[in-house]
Amino acid sequence: MTDPKLPEASRWLPADTFKGQVCVVTGGGTGLGLDISRGLAALGATVVIASRSPEHHTPLLEEAASLGWSIEAEVCDVREAPTVDACAERVLERHGRVDVLVNNAAGNFVCPAERLSTNAWRSVLGIVLDGTFFCSRAFGKAMIAAERGSILNIVATYAWTG
Repeated sequence: MTDPKLPEASRWLPADTFKGQVCVVTGGGTGLGLDISRGLAALGATVVIASRSPEHHTPLLEEAASLGWSIEAEVCDVREAPTVDACAERVLERHGRVDVLVNNAAGNFVCPAERLSTNAWRSVLGIVLDGTFFCSRAFGKAMIAAERGSILNIVATYAWTG
């Protein structure tokens, strides 16, 4: 029987599935990333949410404190390689490793392509493509050196549908 107080995302795996693991979730303070972060934390992980907006961190950090979860936050704009590298360095200094990276940060403007501005298009590409690459490279280097780790890339349906 699953605990109804646990987040939905944590009800499908045995308790403590991620105990002792360090997981980084980009865009981890809102939307799907928020639920992924909750699920990993409820299953025992130390979760580092990385997003560019500190106001997105506060609700989850408060929730984590009340539930005894281990969650930290990093201000990180995944579109900027130096920012991502610095974030990875700080996380690795604190924890010595990263076991799981979830590339979840996304940008989306729900409108027909003919109304999408060039800046909006560049923002979407910067977050989704550059951000995924920069984060995979920065955290992946540590995973390769440790000979362990997993990277999960979340993609939106507009990759296929426009």
